[in-house]
Amino acid sequence: MELIVAVVKFIAFSLLCFSTNAYTLDYADALEKSIIFFEAQRSGKLPADQRVTWRGNSGLSDGASYNVDLAGGYYDAGDNVKFGLPLAFTTTMLAWSVIEFGDLMHGQLQHAKAAIKWSTDYLIKAATATPNTLYVQVADPNMDHRCWERPEDMDTSRNAYRVTAQNPGSDVAAETAAALAAASIVFKDSDAAYSAKLLQTAIRVFDFADRYRGSYSDSLSSVACPFYCSYSGYHDELLWGASWLHKASADASYMAYIHTNGQTLGAEDDDYSFSWDDKRAGAKILLSQGFLQNRIEDLQVYKAHADNYICSLIPGSPSFQAQYTPGGLLYKESESNLQYVTSATFLLLTYAKYLKGNGGATTCGSSTITAESLISLAKKQVVAIKTRIYKKK
Repeated sequence: MELIVAVVKFIAFSLLCFSTNAYTLDYADALEKSIIFFEAQRSGKLPADQRVTWRGNSGLSDGASYNVDLAGGYYDAGDNVKFGLPLAFTTTMLAWSVIEFGDLMHGQLQHAKAAIKWSTDYLIKAATATPNTLYVQVADPNMDHRCWERPEDMDTSRNAYRVTAQNPGSDVAAETAAALAAASIVFKDSDAAYSAKLLQTAIRVFDFADRYRGSYSDSLSSVACPFYCSYSGYHDELLWGASWLHKASADASYMAYIHTNGQTLGAEDDDYSFSWDDKRAGAKILLSQGFLQNRIEDLQVYKAHADNYICSLIPGSPSFQAQYTPGGLLYKESESNLQYVTSATFLLLTYAKYLKGNGGATTCGSSTITAESLISLAKKQVVAIKTRIYKKK
């Protein structure tokens, strides 16, 4: 779970780190530390420029149970498991952050891109090692959690787990496609060949996800649940994956797919959380850009539901339904609350950016909500997070 929280903290700090009135908190320092965290989570053979020098090579034989190479990627948290669903979501969000806010990252941009590539190199291997197969996890968490040890010293089983046509996993496969497609945009100008490889792999993985439908939780059972059980099902990931493929490829077939399947996949469902499990709110925000900037009429419904999500976070809005602590921090869940805080913060910032280029405001009932007010609310969340961190030191 720490991997997911770190990614969205990183995103929020990237936008705010050069603000001149951002209290006395050092956002540039926070951004740098957020990226370094990903280096500490690396699995595989570490590069010469590794900045977290107390980490060493690990998991070099991952995939051996199927005679494939699955070295690389990221460990999830304090354990030594590589969970494909949150890992892919983390990658998608890292890429989205660079797409939207990379020009604000300055000296950290190359480190951010390196963090993305560390994951996508692994995801490409997981997607291409065996035909009609996606490797989605390394290590049994039930066994791994019985013995907490450094990855360099681990001696627990490193079994690999996969989804296939017979045992599908549309949720994890479509999220993997989203990650690869989003990353292809990041590398399009700096490494065209790698970008093309990412996009072509994303296309194949999405076709696999859509063709062989089913939840990976059902296929993997106890090694997925209750750790990263796909509670929301796989429809949200199919919509999310198609949205990213449309953005990355500009292929009209993905817009046609969204038009044809959108209702079934949740186009008009309002959901007020955005996480590794449920992508509906994120998909609405992402697709709203097509309506706001290009006036694609098929996407107007997504803009309307993006507004519903945003308005639910705004105190005083007619549709306000969020909870905030006395200190101003968004409160969604008693466990791992910060993942919901940080993901909401990112969507606030991203939607504010989209609005700025298209009139600068939206409406919540009779209230006008400006892009600046969304940024202000996002900033309060980041300040609350960092204040909590400093108080713990």
